[in-house]
Amino acid sequence: MTNIFSQDEVIKLLDAVDAAYATDKEESQELNAEIRMDKFSREQIRAISLIHEKFAHIVNNSLSAQLRSKVNILVISMDQLTMGDFFHTIPVPAALGIINMEPFNGNAILEIDPSVAFAIIDIVRGGKGESIKQPRELTDKEKIILKGIYVCLSEYLKDAWSDSIDLQPRLDKIETDPRFIRIVPLTEGAVLVTLEAKIGNTEGMINFCIPYSVIEPISEKLSA
Repeated sequence: MTNIFSQDEVIKLLDAVDAAYATDKEESQELNAEIRMDKFSREQIRAISLIHEKFAHIVNNSLSAQLRSKVNILVISMDQLTMGDFFHTIPVPAALGIINMEPFNGNAILEIDPSVAFAIIDIVRGGKGESIKQPRELTDKEKIILKGIYVCLSEYLKDAWSDSIDLQPRLDKIETDPRFIRIVPLTEGAVLVTLEAKIGNTEGMINFCIPYSVIEPISEKLSA
């Protein structure tokens, strides 16, 4: 007989595995994270910041035209952290786009604050960009709308990176729970680009988290 686990049971199992792994490997994880956090030089961080300032400019122009509503996003911070630290900051349910970063070997995470995601959905449906008061799961129709936005954002990322590399980002899938995402080890170092977003009548954040291993192949170029 096949045993079928409910979603809650799967989440509990994942949490148990994470807790056991953290207990058994705590010292090696801390050392690993410390080493990997130093991978990004000041020059690389500055280069990545400039790339995403261009991304913000493209989004402001192109997404505003597409939604026929004012869109204003601005890079407000660049941080280095581990993937585990990033996942711990994400609420559930969330709006997480898993972005395949071809020709890089790996994925990045594009997180849209739920308030911003629902404001965009409201505009697409003919509203003024109002969000919801209480977080909830996206419906299937809302996921389809958001998928279209992620596809557009992936194209804007391609344009923003074009001076550095012929990046071909594409949306792999949308997740709502970070506990189901395992694109790299939780100890992997990453750079987090945080953008402030004002869309319609709503303000929130958009986070783009890129594991170091994804952009390591052009790390020297980013330092130039």
